[in-house]
This record gives sequence, C-alpha cells and structure tokens, in this order.
Amino acid sequence: MARKIDYSGGIYQDDLNADEDRRIAKWYNTLSASYDELYGQEQSAKHNAVLEFFEDKRFKVLIDIGCGSGTFLQHAEPFYDYAVGIDVSINMLKAAKKKRTSKNDLILATSRMLPIRRKGADGLVSISTHADHSSLMIGLEELRRISRENAVLAISLFQQEGAETPHFPFALRRATRISDRESVYCFRSERFERTVS
Repeated sequence: MARKIDYSGGIYQDDLNADEDRRIAKWYNTLSASYDELYGQEQSAKHNAVLEFFEDKRFKVLIDIGCGSGTFLQHAEPFYDYAVGIDVSINMLKAAKKKRTSKNDLILATSRMLPIRRKGADGLVSISTHADHSSLMIGLEELRRISRENAVLAISLFQQEGAETPHFPFALRRATRISDRESVYCFRSERFERTVS
C-alpha cells in the first residue's frame, strides 16, 4: 500500500524492500543533481520517439514509470489530462517536483509493484527502466495489469548486442533503435496475451 509523504507535491512512497530497488535508488539519488546535464540529450532521443508515436492521441491518465527528473512529463503535457510520474529515487522525484504542474503527481515506488489500480491508465511510458532479463516479465505484467483496453504503451529496453527481442504481451506497433544498447518499443494493448516466464 502506498503511503503519502508530506512534500506538498503529491509524492507518495511504496515499500522499497528489494535489494535491487535500494541499489537503483541509491544510484539515481546520487546522479539526480546532474542527471539532465549528463543524460538529457540521450533521453531526448527516446522521448522524441515516444512523442512521435503518440501523434494526435490524448490520454485521460498517462503513467510515466521511471519518470526521473520529470522531463518526459513536461514535454508530454499536451497529450494528457492527468499524469502520474513514478520513480524509485526520492531525489529524482524532488527534481521532477520542480517541473510539476497541476496536471500531474509523483509517486515513489518500484516498477515491480505499481501503486496504480487495475486498468487505471490509457497511456504508459517506461523509459530506461528495463533490461532484457527476468525482471522484465514482472514489469510487463504490471504494465498489463494497469493498462486499459486499447492503451498506448512505450517501453525502452536495454539489450545486449545481438540479443533477441523478448516476447511482449502487447501488439507491437513500432520499434526504434536508439543506440547500440537500447531500443524503444511502442505498443497498443488491444491484444493481451499471457506472458511466459
């Protein structure tokens, strides 16, 4: 269950009980002050690929998993009525709070256990939060759980060179290679399949 922290900015906290979550949170807490400067250009290419896929879509609820400093939420604002940015790093959320508007909230949580109700979103974005290993399937099941029928999803995936593209439980619409280590995959949730672990 999510617990609200009084930051007067809509930041909530989920139980970060996994060692991996703590390690990732610590890493991004350390990077938060310089993240946009260090990775802004790289992230911009991913954001642009997603925004291009959105075209003229309008979302009632957009969820940005791994929202980092809030840059994507800021650029995507014309596409949504309401958005929630989720990140495992409190310091990244504090950076995102500076870009926050009345149209979005921020939540401290892991992508493995999203504090979002079932079928709660018609737009989902997860940039630079997944790699092609077993935890990906857990994240995809969570995305599937919170996706409304016909939701639009965009996921970037870190992959080893030459690795096969994993099976996704969504209808693939577009794949864009961003670098030799990462691709952006865009989907519609119209055909759900059971993922195989």
